[in-house]
Amino acid sequence: MKKLDKILLGHNPLFGVDHLSQERGNAKDQKFGNKSALADVLRYAHSKGVKAMMMSTHPRAQVVLDIISEDPVLRNDFTVYPLLPYVVKYVRQANEKGMFNVLTDLLTQAGAGKSLSMMVTGMTGLASGNMYKMIKILIDIEMLPFKGHKVGAVFMHDTLVDLAMGLGCDEAFDVFREHIEKQYDVPAGLITKNVPMLRERLDGRGWTDYLIMAAFNKTGFYMNPSLEKTISEVQRPGMNFIPMSILAAGAIPPKSAFEFLGQFPEINSVVVGMSRKDHIDQTVDLINQYIK
Repeated sequence: MKKLDKILLGHNPLFGVDHLSQERGNAKDQKFGNKSALADVLRYAHSKGVKAMMMSTHPRAQVVLDIISEDPVLRNDFTVYPLLPYVVKYVRQANEKGMFNVLTDLLTQAGAGKSLSMMVTGMTGLASGNMYKMIKILIDIEMLPFKGHKVGAVFMHDTLVDLAMGLGCDEAFDVFREHIEKQYDVPAGLITKNVPMLRERLDGRGWTDYLIMAAFNKTGFYMNPSLEKTISEVQRPGMNFIPMSILAAGAIPPKSAFEFLGQFPEINSVVVGMSRKDHIDQTVDLINQYIK
């Protein structure tokens, strides 16, 4: 597998997401509704060696991508790691007009603004009930904003990964991986809240050297079925693992969080949200101290 960036800037703080406090999330959302505030964080993080970012197709993602494109330094030295899809968008729209209409609208938009062939292929898949063809087209639609940017890997959202496992639709992982690696020539990653179960499923399908991202912290926050079983899987060969939620939404002090990660030589990359200069300084220093 190609070498991944060591430090990935998490998008949650910049997109106004806080898993423990709606009030803090709203404050961040208001602050980073300002394009210049976003640009300041990206440029400062880059100056400290953070040259990559996890990014969903949240409406604010386009603003971030524009900042990267317009900056003479970031343009050629900043990598994005798309997270597909932005689930909230589809849930909200499906509640308003139904899933069939949501898919039809997406395909029509792709044809009108981006790719007529994509729209035709998608409509054919929708009419025939070929859901795997639809998955590929939806991936391509979600990837349109990232065209022209450096892409490090593409991840499937944990909501879909865990839902697919629950429904026994593991073939969707094969479709996703094959399409991402063939169409975009980058690794395809899966995000989950249950690493042991996902590894069992992927091993059963003959996968090797695969990429998984999941919560990993000393408290077991967002880790199923347990901290101990997740640790065992992280230490077992055959997986490239990127930890997230390492601070447990702010419940773990940074030094303690990274001391824990430093116990695992299997970990070479980490994703962490950073939105203040002092936080960036501290976090980068700790990552370089404990993750080699």
